[in-house]
Amino acid sequence: MTDAAKKERKPESRWTAFVAIALALVLYFLIPQKVQPIPNWIVPSIGLVMLIPLFLLNPMRLTKETTWSRWVSISLAILLVLVAQFTIGYTIRELIIGKASGPDVLLDVLLIWVTNVIAFSLVYWELDLGGPVARRIEGTRDNRQIDFRFPQHDGAPGNKFWEPGFIDYAYFSLSNMMAFSPTDVMPMTTRAKLLMGYQALTGFILLALVISRAVNILN
Repeated sequence: MTDAAKKERKPESRWTAFVAIALALVLYFLIPQKVQPIPNWIVPSIGLVMLIPLFLLNPMRLTKETTWSRWVSISLAILLVLVAQFTIGYTIRELIIGKASGPDVLLDVLLIWVTNVIAFSLVYWELDLGGPVARRIEGTRDNRQIDFRFPQHDGAPGNKFWEPGFIDYAYFSLSNMMAFSPTDVMPMTTRAKLLMGYQALTGFILLALVISRAVNILN
């Protein structure tokens, strides 16, 4: 690897993803028990147990990766996504039955919506090109499957060695939940399209049901 490549592809910071995961765990704890299938302290506790060894392995920058750390990282992302889908399902049931009050509905959906954005951000971040560590290794792009294509990959000289970080995946996860479709980032594989399609669908359903519930409350 050239000196320029080493400089441009320096290891990604641990802190952006760490803060996002910590926020998601706090929000899961705050989500009302009525829309959770298990006690609300279990997922944050499991997430914290999984997060600690990952933080100790790479406290500042993501420079090291082992088989166990890779599986723990993926498992944590999957755990957050799966639990988010359960809470979405329970919330949809509450919205359809119509038992919740207006303020409760808005607060519950907001918490669930944000956790879903963070959870999918982590999945995209871990999925693309083998994850945050492998993504910055010379030759990775030639040997691994590219799941997402960013505008910076389209040949600008200053972006020759550019690789996305967690903020980039968080941004397009957010835009996918808001626009219900890709914006500037294109899914390149079937699994990426399925994940983004499903995330957009959950965002649309939540928004549609909240609007319909609000109309009923106003009437």
